[in-house]
Amino acid sequence: MTEQAEDARHLSVANVDFLWTSGHPVVLPIAGAPACKLDLHPANGTITLITAFTPPEPVVAKWRNIRFKPVDSDEGDLAELTVSVEGNVHGAYSLLTSVADQLQLLGEPLAAAVATAVTKHRNLFLGKAGLSVEKELGLFGELLVLEYLIEKAGSGPAVESWQGPLSEEHDFVLSDVHLEIKTTSGEQRRHMMHGFTQLIPVRGVPLSLISIQLTRTNHERGLTLGQMISGIRAKAGGYRPKVDAKLEALGWDDADVELYSTSWTKRNEPRAFLVDEQFPALTASRLAGGVPNFKMVSDLSYRVDLTYFHPSALPGALAGLVTVDEEHS
Repeated sequence: MTEQAEDARHLSVANVDFLWTSGHPVVLPIAGAPACKLDLHPANGTITLITAFTPPEPVVAKWRNIRFKPVDSDEGDLAELTVSVEGNVHGAYSLLTSVADQLQLLGEPLAAAVATAVTKHRNLFLGKAGLSVEKELGLFGELLVLEYLIEKAGSGPAVESWQGPLSEEHDFVLSDVHLEIKTTSGEQRRHMMHGFTQLIPVRGVPLSLISIQLTRTNHERGLTLGQMISGIRAKAGGYRPKVDAKLEALGWDDADVELYSTSWTKRNEPRAFLVDEQFPALTASRLAGGVPNFKMVSDLSYRVDLTYFHPSALPGALAGLVTVDEEHS
């Protein structure tokens, strides 16, 4: 069951997140006159407000993420106002529901309703994009590992081992193992890989992929990304400036903390997978022999399902970070 926002006209932020990350298109009617509905299309990265068209057309040409199109249909002349989400689903949803409110509650003409809503949301929509849900999950997962390392090895060694975006190496670099962290909110351990070098061990040190599955929960049982960051900063002590530098490089901004209202908790215990000859990694050396003119391929992204792949253990104090129990359907 979906949860409504406080004004009972629109969905809560948590439910907008839930619908968007499901990946499926959905149409949400908004009660009132004129008829309005929102078409959420995650695959296209867009949300569209559809309502009756009354001239003049709204002026949106100067806004990079907003498009308007009049449409002839069996229902009459319709207006489609489309917003490209670009990582800011909350801002896009809020902007379009604000247009609907101007139309239905205040009786403004379409062009005026759009102008009013854009003015109202200008700073939020253009200045506070925030992290995408995928990047939010990725950062949360890395911080879970960092928290574990701080508790086991101390803040200095833990923070120094966290490479984040400031290095071309893996997410965590330790003397006896390197870690690449992958986090998903899905029920399966399906993770996206990027590039040809992400899953290549370096300097002869073993590489393990850490698979973390998160799930949404209430505020009593989980933490928001902002709360997680606050806890890490407190535990980092004198190493907090290094933590902050890496957070900033990853796109975190304290001013955007209210954008991350979802509370997360572990769906189950993380698992480690040794990246060896049997791991399904697409690397340049593996592809060069089978792809004609491989040097012309400049980029690569692919998804790996590790749900039923054999997990492995981690060495030393890292052993408690993961479980080696097999998963069954």
